[in-house]
Parts: sequence; C-alpha cells; structure tokens
Amino acid sequence: MAAGILLNKDLFIKEGIRQKCFMHPDDENLCIKIAKPNIDKKRLINETKYWARYSKKKIKSNDYPFFPRYYGTIETNLGIGHVFDLIRDETTDEYSKTLDYYLLNSVDFINDGILEATFKKLIQLMARYRVIANDIKPENICCKILSDNTVQLVLIDGVGHRDFIPLVDWSAFFAKKKIQRRLLKLNLHDLNIQRNYLLKESKLQFRAARVKNA
Repeated sequence: MAAGILLNKDLFIKEGIRQKCFMHPDDENLCIKIAKPNIDKKRLINETKYWARYSKKKIKSNDYPFFPRYYGTIETNLGIGHVFDLIRDETTDEYSKTLDYYLLNSVDFINDGILEATFKKLIQLMARYRVIANDIKPENICCKILSDNTVQLVLIDGVGHRDFIPLVDWSAFFAKKKIQRRLLKLNLHDLNIQRNYLLKESKLQFRAARVKNA
C-alpha cells in the first residue's frame, strides 16, 4: 500500500474511545484506524500485536471469519494508521452496525433469540481459535447482516490479554474459561442486562448533553 494516504471527513466511519475509524480511500473493503492523542500507547501496541497474531489463524470452512484481518500500518495525513477488513452488510453494502445498536433499536428480522444464538456462536469461535478480548463489549462487536437476513457477529476491537502465563493462547479450555469470566464481569452473559445498562448510559449521556448546552 502506498504511503501518505489522505483521510478526510467524507471517509470517517466511527469514533471509539481510543481510535477513529476511516474507510480506506483506495479500497472500500478496508478501513484505517487512527489512534487518538494521549491514549495509552502501550495498550494499543499490545492490542496490535494480538491482531497480527490472530490474523495468521486459519478459519475452517464450516466456520466464518469472526474477526477482521489486520494488514499492518500505513502512513496517513493524520498519523500512523492500522489497516483492517471493513465489515459490511451483504444486504445493503453499508457498514455493519455494532451490537449495541441492535440491543437498543428494534429491527424486524433481528430479535433477542437471534442475537443470543449468534452471540453464543461468536463466543464458541473465540474459544475454539483462542481469540481473547479484554473488552467484549457491544460497541466492539459488529452485526454483519448476510444476504438471507441472517446475522454473524464479528469482533472488531478490544482484543488481547495481559496474562503473565499465557495458557489461553495454547488451550481452548482455558480460553473459554477466561472469556466466560470477562462476560460475567461486563454483564454480557445476559443481553437483556446489557440492554438495560446501555439504556441507563444513554440517558446519562443525554442529561449531560442537556446540562452542557443549557
């Protein structure tokens, strides 16, 4: 990929806590993540290391790509960017929305039963391929809508761990146990609990915005 990629507001996709995401101007199937100023660079480097490792994993044909591939760094007008697959819905070719959107918004063909089943499948795949995420949060999971209106969940952020003895990297059993502990800690073992949490957070953000603009 050529150096000196120009990113602008027309290419902007979404902003997270640590990074901003842009569509790659030369390839609409790729995105570029740019780190925000004053973030924990050590954490970002650690996460990038895991993305590079996980991208080498071979997914069996009866499974599906449940995380985007990482293609390395690139120079941009906004600084060093990290290049990943861009997750798009097959039905519209638009960027896939994250799980928090579907927990808070009603869609005809996506109900709680479907989300629970697809989330269970994602966790199974993470354990099977030993892909660990410290932040298994709804905003870090894309819901990819396939051409038949079925859903695949794709982990897009928050990967890696800081275990001194990395048993989870070698054992699906220990990987599953660690993932389950993270789910309990983040209340993601129950999507309805997570929805109530998101509703509470959105109300708090709305009130904070009203106070700020008063």
